[in-house]
Amino acid sequence: MKPPLPPLSAAALASLLAARAAAAELTPEDLATYGLTLDQFQSVRRSESPADFGGLPSQDETDQLWLDAASFEYDVATSHASDKASTSPGFHPYLVCSMSPGLSGNQREGQVNAMFKDTPGVESSHFYANPNLYINNDTLSCGTLRAFNDTIAKVYVANPDAKEWMKVNPLHPSMKMAEYTVDTMETWFDEEEVADDVVSISGGGAPNDNQIRVQVLGLHMLLCPGVQWFDEDQDQDMEDISDDQIAEEVKNFVTENGGETAAEVSFYHHRVGGMDGPDALYTERMALWNAHLANVTSWTKDDGSNACLDTVIADHMLWIVKDKVLEVTAGLSFKEATLLMEEMGYEQWQMENCLAYMTYALALSPQVCTLEPRTRVRTLCKDGTSDLSKCPPPAVEDPNSARGRAGSLWRFVASMAGAALLSVTL
Repeated sequence: MKPPLPPLSAAALASLLAARAAAAELTPEDLATYGLTLDQFQSVRRSESPADFGGLPSQDETDQLWLDAASFEYDVATSHASDKASTSPGFHPYLVCSMSPGLSGNQREGQVNAMFKDTPGVESSHFYANPNLYINNDTLSCGTLRAFNDTIAKVYVANPDAKEWMKVNPLHPSMKMAEYTVDTMETWFDEEEVADDVVSISGGGAPNDNQIRVQVLGLHMLLCPGVQWFDEDQDQDMEDISDDQIAEEVKNFVTENGGETAAEVSFYHHRVGGMDGPDALYTERMALWNAHLANVTSWTKDDGSNACLDTVIADHMLWIVKDKVLEVTAGLSFKEATLLMEEMGYEQWQMENCLAYMTYALALSPQVCTLEPRTRVRTLCKDGTSDLSKCPPPAVEDPNSARGRAGSLWRFVASMAGAALLSVTL
């Protein structure tokens, strides 16, 4: 560990207190106006945001709903300031865009990072930048950053001109989801598509004749900056977080507390559930996502158990972190999932609801920055089960056995007879 930092001088302390006081004057509603509009964001990343925020009677209402969502996310970050764990919603992911003219992407990135580092009250452990840019062109450079509590407010207060060229948006679920996420999942859930794509895949390329290859739908996510290396003790000493720990942390966020942990940080849940007032606007898509969430939380029994969260998601999904990516895929084949569904007494819609909840909850996780569905190929037994030990390759005859030697002799004699016949014919 590094030695403790020296105490602040009187001047530095005064500057810090002034910055904190000024930051308190910037409300979440103020900060929301410093971000990209919905249309501007869609030019940076093709996402589910137009579908989630669209369909209202006027553009003004859509724009206001977009700002309301950003304000909510700022509130989430500051309301979890007492939790400084790596999993805390207080460490919120943001999209940070620079429109400084005449600069390269690297120069813009350096300008933004320097501004954060030089802001009073903002420590290196309070923000984690990603060197990979979402977009980089002559007019705009955007990347992701994870910042703690009111860090964004402090930076804008200390750099009042920054709002003219720096746009910051808290990332919420629709911004993280690639635009085809819902369409892909709905197609996959359709019974006819499932039968074609999952059950009746050709066995071509399978390791042996007792096995087949099938397509499996999974979720592919990029982890946010700082998730894999984090100042756990807040002592300016970054520590590597193991892949297994990260996978477990994200899974816990999705499954713990009967789904209420995810619900607490969901703007859609608050808006559709009436917590923002009876007249608060929301869209049909928001209501649909909230229905998935509300259904799952309602399935929690008095003893705290929940078949969707405990059995389907926690026990039968594969959670794998590699490099900067989290992959979540089914651990069961379609046939096995169908049998499990019958054992649980689930109907088809309940299983689909459970998986839709999982998708939305993953996008709510403060450790996830992007999400998209992807298919991968998986090997199964020909009967559709996943235990490959029950469908091993056919036994290969030992050439040294008596039967093997006899077979080899017969093949040798047969080949010689064929050669003799060939010579006579010629």
